[in-house]
Amino acid sequence: EKNFELFEKIAFCHQKLEQYQKALEYYHKAEIIESGRLWLIYRIAWCYKRTGNFKKAVEYYQQAEKIEPENLQIQTHIGQAYMEMEDYETALKYFFKVEYSQPENLKILRPIGWCSFVLGKFDTAKKYFEKVITGKGNKNDYLNLGHVEWCMGKKPAAIEQYRHSIKASSNDMAWYAKVMQEDGRYLIKHGIKPFDIPLMIDYQRMSAGS
Repeated sequence: EKNFELFEKIAFCHQKLEQYQKALEYYHKAEIIESGRLWLIYRIAWCYKRTGNFKKAVEYYQQAEKIEPENLQIQTHIGQAYMEMEDYETALKYFFKVEYSQPENLKILRPIGWCSFVLGKFDTAKKYFEKVITGKGNKNDYLNLGHVEWCMGKKPAAIEQYRHSIKASSNDMAWYAKVMQEDGRYLIKHGIKPFDIPLMIDYQRMSAGS
């Protein structure tokens, strides 16, 4: 009962089986015996993140941050957890820390662009999404840049970016329509009229079919 390594190994097996609650049960047993170990803290944080308990994930990632304050992966995980909790301002602070050390890291440029968009910082969002697209843009990058252009009042530019997005998705109109509807709450928040969103979807569908 005092063998923390055995508890850790059992927990790690459950983690690999994606049984995260069971993994946490054994990780916490190990933590009672041997606390303060980065390996253990990191995996507890990871399991909380996978179960959707982002508040607890941040709590443990911040413990890890105290042990390795320069670890950029930990900084990224904290930023992602805050983003999932829709605390975009705090998320940006962590993402900017990582970007300072890794300015060409696309995995950081994307969330910076997204958080900036949600917060209505359109100039910043546009700058970062354009950086990503110049590097190696995907369908989501073009779509997000389209959102930014539209909310900035540049509808023709938005239409063009949405076209690039659809093309990058291999003309998957079902995907495009689904994501547009999911992101609709952000577009509406920034001034796009609700009935304009299905009109944009239909316009792109007709354009793709022509």
